[in-house]
Amino acid sequence: MRTLIESFPDQLSAAATSMAAQPLTKDIPDHDNILVLGMGGSGIGGRFLAGLLGDAARVPIASGHDYRIPSWVGPKTVVLACSYSGNTEETLTALDAAIQKGAHIRALTSGGQLAALAAEHGWPVLTVPGGHPPRSQFGWAVTGLLHHFAALGHTPVDAPQVLEDVQASAEALRRHRGSIVELAGQWADVLNTKNPMLYGDAALEPVLIRWRQQLNENAKRLCNHHVFPEMNHNELVGWESGDDSIAALFLHTEEDHPRTSERMRLCKDIFAKAGAAVEETQAIGATRLQRWMHLVHLGDWLSLLMAEKTGVDPVDIRHIDYLKGELAKMA
Repeated sequence: MRTLIESFPDQLSAAATSMAAQPLTKDIPDHDNILVLGMGGSGIGGRFLAGLLGDAARVPIASGHDYRIPSWVGPKTVVLACSYSGNTEETLTALDAAIQKGAHIRALTSGGQLAALAAEHGWPVLTVPGGHPPRSQFGWAVTGLLHHFAALGHTPVDAPQVLEDVQASAEALRRHRGSIVELAGQWADVLNTKNPMLYGDAALEPVLIRWRQQLNENAKRLCNHHVFPEMNHNELVGWESGDDSIAALFLHTEEDHPRTSERMRLCKDIFAKAGAAVEETQAIGATRLQRWMHLVHLGDWLSLLMAEKTGVDPVDIRHIDYLKGELAKMA
């Protein structure tokens, strides 16, 4: 896992180069909405793109993480099925429902049943290298989805040349590698004896989810995330029981809403008075993608260093493997 995280900037560069060599048809289907299907390490890309393009896409974008699909899926929906292995049970079940609804299907996978279905039906499909933990292939997933969305006519306002922006993101991560690893090490020390609570502006929730997932899978740690201003209307009251066993980590970007920034400033004081450790960082980058990738890479390094500090295997997912094995017996 250390090698995979260290090479993440190179993964982004390789993904951008590969996607440029996988042209997609410019026959854009008539569509009113988009649904991105995926679970876990394959599904976070859908959340990421929905947030990244939320104020730029011409149609609503949703991400689906279930066997079921929303009732509004139909002939004017584009469904992007993402499964690294190509065999994710929930994604394939939801995909079948989308086919029955007459949706326009596209795919992103390394192979498996999803690749076979794409070949059978002639769907636009992007292929990524297989053989690694899905969560470690985040760069491939996001770059592939960006390539799909660009072909559909939806690109970020601040970087419409999406593959160039992916390359720029990789270059920025290489430049800032030292400061990213240093901060991750400092926060790993803080979290060695404290429970992490992750916070940010509502628009940043996809990044917070990525952090939570990485701390869960790599560091084998339970943690919570919430967003401002919504947490001010519920979770804030729960801080009556906050204490020095908690570390509140705040992720910021220059796009934080001004009023939300004030809410976070005031809440940091509340959390500190409860005894919690309060830490914060500001994303670096010229575009939203670059800023979000900066934070993603920081979270990846944090999860790895926490795992190494406590002596757990960041690759091991024995509980997931057990669950899949038991479910397979019931098929």
